[in-house]
Amino acid sequence: MVKHGIDVSKFQGLIDWQEVKKHIDFAIIRCGYGSNLESQDDPYFKRNADECTRLKIPFGVYLYSYATNEREALSEAEHVLRLVKDYQMAYPVYYDLEDNNTTGRQSNQTIANIAQTFAQRLEQEGYYVGMYASLFWFRTKLTSPIFNEYTKWIARYNDELNYDGEYGMWQYSATGNVLGIDTMVDLNYAYKDFPQIIEEGGYNNFSNTNLTRYKIGDEVEFHHVFLTSESTQPLMPYRHFGIITRIVQGARNPYLIGQDAGWVNDQVIERKIRYLSAPDYTGNSFTDALRSIQEDASFANRTKLAKLNGIDNYTGSQRQNDELLRLLKEGKLRT
Repeated sequence: MVKHGIDVSKFQGLIDWQEVKKHIDFAIIRCGYGSNLESQDDPYFKRNADECTRLKIPFGVYLYSYATNEREALSEAEHVLRLVKDYQMAYPVYYDLEDNNTTGRQSNQTIANIAQTFAQRLEQEGYYVGMYASLFWFRTKLTSPIFNEYTKWIARYNDELNYDGEYGMWQYSATGNVLGIDTMVDLNYAYKDFPQIIEEGGYNNFSNTNLTRYKIGDEVEFHHVFLTSESTQPLMPYRHFGIITRIVQGARNPYLIGQDAGWVNDQVIERKIRYLSAPDYTGNSFTDALRSIQEDASFANRTKLAKLNGIDNYTGSQRQNDELLRLLKEGKLRT
């Protein structure tokens, strides 16, 4: 079922949310703009968010970006995190990409890197992220496949959107009138059931009884991968271990391995990889080094360790042991 909503900022002034509630299904509230400075908080954000919370109006937020590099994008992510930490938001946290004088002057790849940096920082804290831009920007600037990983909110003031890709919201007017707001206001249609997606997935400060077993940064071993977070067809990976770089709560395959090495779930993950370390060992014997940290130094275990670290035909030669000892001393011996 299509939902009807508005997006607001300080430019709408003091809003009578009690009246507005009668005419909308949701609201998207600007929390601020640019880097993490209090002077760049939207002065009406707290009141708007507090009123929507009090009146049980489902809402999300957006931040207007001026970022020209990944460092600035990270600061913008921290800006959002500081402002939204006390709110449960049933709609996404949107990154507003439209400024032609700053972000818009960058290459398409740089813009993609900016967006990904912002999104991944928020995802680390459990937020559901979306991207906002005009139809023109989505067609000419936001062309990286990265943008297909996030729900899209597209602005086009027309009778039809005419966008071929997938999207979750359409901002169809900038001249709307809603009782309770003294100015014109943007009007939107939402085509996804964001409250269900976000609340059931445990995003945006909603509690989640199905938290994932692994976290971003964990290195895991797995026997199959999937093409997307919702794929049902398992594929044979070209390598059987990797680092989790992204988590999509509630997805069939919630863990992204590396930058684009496939998605995995708890069923195909065999174990979390840990590393042995013996930085204080000063000798030259791999066997003695293992014993010094109370690890099994048998030939069988050394053979297993060798295979896990890229040595398939372990014979116990000096060259093989020296390489394994080097990894152990550097804390990089996979086990």
